[in-house]
Amino acid sequence: MTTHDISARMTGTGTAHEPIGDLIQGCQVAQALKQIGDRWSLLIVRDLFLGRHRFEDLRRHTDAARSTLTNRLNALQQSGIVRKIPYQSSPRRYEYHLTEKGTSLYPLALMAWRWEHDWSNAENSGVPERLVHRGCGQAMLPELRCRHCRELIAIRDVSYAPTPGMTRAKPAHPLFQRRSQTKSSYAESVDTRFFHLADVIGDRWTGLVLAALFFGLRRYDEFNSALGIATNILAHRLKLLCATGIANRVAIRQRPTRYQYLLTATGRDLYGPTLLMHQWADRWIANPGQRLLQLTHQNCGRPLHGIVVCSSCEKQLKPGHVQLQDASSDSAGR
Repeated sequence: MTTHDISARMTGTGTAHEPIGDLIQGCQVAQALKQIGDRWSLLIVRDLFLGRHRFEDLRRHTDAARSTLTNRLNALQQSGIVRKIPYQSSPRRYEYHLTEKGTSLYPLALMAWRWEHDWSNAENSGVPERLVHRGCGQAMLPELRCRHCRELIAIRDVSYAPTPGMTRAKPAHPLFQRRSQTKSSYAESVDTRFFHLADVIGDRWTGLVLAALFFGLRRYDEFNSALGIATNILAHRLKLLCATGIANRVAIRQRPTRYQYLLTATGRDLYGPTLLMHQWADRWIANPGQRLLQLTHQNCGRPLHGIVVCSSCEKQLKPGHVQLQDASSDSAGR
């Protein structure tokens, strides 16, 4: 079966022969987006990693409405990402904790922090300047490397092929489709860390448009055909990705004017978190017949599996290994 360079269409070389819409809408990333591809779900997972386990703490730090928070916590429980544990019997009160499935999102959380650190406005993002690896005691940045050859993973070095004998997967419809409106200011208690990322990929449709860009789709009609997305929603998501610096709109023809959309360096750096979503879904969500994509790291020719390591000692990072470098009492490794 032919293997396609994920970046081929972006550089104008090569075309995919498989039904690209089926791959995008049914792939592992789409399955992950169904469970965590929502602004509030992302922020809840962030807070649980930071050691915030009670409903009121989650509400204050995410700025979610009570009904919204209740709905998302229920959905995360149904998906097996969060479990509810009683801490008081009269009246009955609960804490929320990550399950093993939820804890395995830790590499994704680290690379989300790295993306925020590199590309968001640090003055407004609330992201601490550095992380410290408890293993070596050094300030560091999380790095995404190939498990086999230990080289840094870049989108240009990855190829994909549909899984042999795959069955067509049904599109992963989201639990929550409405896009949340963002605010210009928040109460002092609200934690704005990861808000930039949540604003960019905080709903399933934006995530799928981003995935289509990773597959090399460029033009409006290509997105529309592959995703089956309403034209007003597609136009809004493309405008959002351009406004946030993820993509650029470039005129390719005049009279009438036609445009194409190209990933920026900021957008290409979102491939790391996206790859980790793919791996997480491969482990926890996808049935064998639904694993539509197999990825290959062209540098070593092995099946691609990314691991997040310390930039100082290059050891793999796991929950409890990392501490925030700021004056806050919160810890990313709780």
